[in-house]
Amino acid sequence: MKIEEIGLVGFGRFGKLAYDYLRRDQKLRVYTHNPDKIRNIPERATLEETLAAQLIVLCVPISGLEQFCKTMAPFLRDGQIVVDTCSVKVRPVEWMLTHFPETVEVLGSHPLFGPDSGKEGIDGLKIALCPARIKEKTYQSICRYLEGLGLVVIKTTPKEHDSQVAKSQAVFHLIAQAMKQLDWGSQAISTPGPEVFYRLVESVQHDTNQLFLDLERENPYAASCREQFIRKLADLDKELSEAREQQAISER
Repeated sequence: MKIEEIGLVGFGRFGKLAYDYLRRDQKLRVYTHNPDKIRNIPERATLEETLAAQLIVLCVPISGLEQFCKTMAPFLRDGQIVVDTCSVKVRPVEWMLTHFPETVEVLGSHPLFGPDSGKEGIDGLKIALCPARIKEKTYQSICRYLEGLGLVVIKTTPKEHDSQVAKSQAVFHLIAQAMKQLDWGSQAISTPGPEVFYRLVESVQHDTNQLFLDLERENPYAASCREQFIRKLADLDKELSEAREQQAISER
């Protein structure tokens, strides 16, 4: 199956990254709610023009996706394919299936990288795909295109995706946000491990606060994982305090 034209909706940090790759070999139409962001983009288009494309890629914030699905639904026609790029999958896939006509194909996706981790190239990086309502030939065609870009495709379900991401991305962003608010960064006196860790932390601190809030609040498994993680930190802190007290007693 050959995709004749792609409509890219959203031109934030990830939307720009997607644009840089898609424009190389695909006919594009690009829309964002802020026309100033795409003023110099030759593929800029109206919302209606962009949603007329055969395949539509949504680079829309998680918290705004359901409302946008309702807005775009009347423009969709039979046989179109819609792919989201949200960092959570259960609710976005549910919103697309609920609000789009049954004749529209739906594929959930989560590129497991961002503008910072992908700035040196995306070859070898991963993308998770959740086939929700999509023909096998369509799905395989998209997989071949993504693999042609050098991406490693991981087929999963929205539930399994969110369950795993809650223990990885959500917790990592929680740590990064806490360190950002503490204004902790790389130190001159440090071993190699923490230096690498700080660089990784800094890479996600460039993301918007809205993304942090969205991926924590819209992932149904994130709260439980945060609670487990914080509880374990408290347990470790307690163990260290008790060990220090026992040592002090033994030294008297």
